[in-house]
Amino acid sequence: MSDSTADGLDLQHFRTVFAGRVVAVVFTLLTVPLVVGSLDGRLLTPLAYPGYLVMMLGSSVGSYLFPSFDLWVFWAPFLLGSYAVAVVAGVGYRTIR
Repeated sequence: MSDSTADGLDLQHFRTVFAGRVVAVVFTLLTVPLVVGSLDGRLLTPLAYPGYLVMMLGSSVGSYLFPSFDLWVFWAPFLLGSYAVAVVAGVGYRTIR
């Protein structure tokens, strides 16, 4: 076995799991409609609902844990949470495929 592969996993596999097409598409679908809708309320579409749901859950937990923070502080955890959801979706897609 070469140094780049261990137990059948190589760098290409990790790259696909953490930055593959599925991850990029899911992350984009979660974040872009919500960001565009927050910039201009007229552009908020039903496509923003999954991202809004993730943001709402994160804001609820964050407001409970840190009540003195403003809501704009929760954008970074929202982006990280959306990326985590996208990676899980990518792993699920790779497993099914």
